[in-house]
Amino acid sequence: RTDGRFILLGMFTTSTCSGTVSSSMSIKNASSRMNRSSCVPMSRWRIPVRFGSSRFQGNLQLNSTTSRATTTETTSQPETSSDASSSSAAAANGGGQSQAYPFGFVESKWQKYWAQNKTFRTPDITKVDTSKPKHYVLDMFPYPSGAGLHVGHPEGYTATDITSRFYRMRGYNVMHPMGWDAFGLPAEQYAIQTGTPPAVTTAKNVERFRDQLQSLGFSYDWERELATTDAKYFKWTQWIFLQLLEKGLAYRAEVPVNWCPALGTVLANEEVIDGLSERGGHPVVKKPMMQWMLRITEYADRLLEDLDELDWPEGVKEMQRNWIGRSEGASVSFPLSSSDDDERLTVFTTRPDTLFGVTFVCVAPEHPWLMDKLVTE
Repeated sequence: RTDGRFILLGMFTTSTCSGTVSSSMSIKNASSRMNRSSCVPMSRWRIPVRFGSSRFQGNLQLNSTTSRATTTETTSQPETSSDASSSSAAAANGGGQSQAYPFGFVESKWQKYWAQNKTFRTPDITKVDTSKPKHYVLDMFPYPSGAGLHVGHPEGYTATDITSRFYRMRGYNVMHPMGWDAFGLPAEQYAIQTGTPPAVTTAKNVERFRDQLQSLGFSYDWERELATTDAKYFKWTQWIFLQLLEKGLAYRAEVPVNWCPALGTVLANEEVIDGLSERGGHPVVKKPMMQWMLRITEYADRLLEDLDELDWPEGVKEMQRNWIGRSEGASVSFPLSSSDDDERLTVFTTRPDTLFGVTFVCVAPEHPWLMDKLVTE
């Protein structure tokens, strides 16, 4: 500033991944200690700083060779002008003993404040300016199926937390909830391994996971916390299924599945690696079983068309197009020479122009009726 006073905004990050604390610090009467032409601090000097509270004050120590910042914690009343002059003089003369920045004190203080004041609660739409834009940030809910979070959890959650804070600072009404994907194989297997009912292990793990996330300082709206095992939640998944069933989009069929006898469940293709279950490394076999199926292909065209409306990287959208898997081609029927009732084998091809070169037809082992008609030698 032109009046000889400087304002320094400092961002401190712990080396133990316990969170980030932002503190506003005022540097008083520092102009005489700084080279204005280069704006580079002298080799070593201390400046009294205030960390947003009269309960904590300290000295900011700057070292031009190591870029190190340390503080000392003291208990004091709000600083008067005479106190400020004295502390500034003492700091300028190098007085005081420097200690590590008190992350535990500052983080616990502000996390308690955020919880008590519900700082990150989603704005009540009936009490806020509805003309403000809205922004919804949803994380992938973790599986509460282990001893605690792993390093991959905060890696992704940090990015969404930055996004949430960014939009709040821009005046958006932001909703950023957290929940727990508590149903399924991970929770079941953890309960089996520990010999404890899944309802007990899930509740215990959720409590631990919540404490860890809150200690990291993420800006979640904890009033909107949910678990997929809550009846108030899964009743709506059941309602959605009933709507699909009534519309003829859900049906039962015998289809080949990945069956794992050791886990006693069907696995998705992504959960099978080299014939073994991803969780536990148990053998997996292909076998026909009755399953509930959803006609998601009925929405293929709509899904593809809506991709064009998304502001996503083109590479990500292309992956989605490949997953939807719509192909344009023709269905071709081949007569069966061994059939007496004019049965035909229909195949789909994206290259009907190559039919003149057909020399054989491959039939999948799980074909519903044709395998019984084949003659093997």
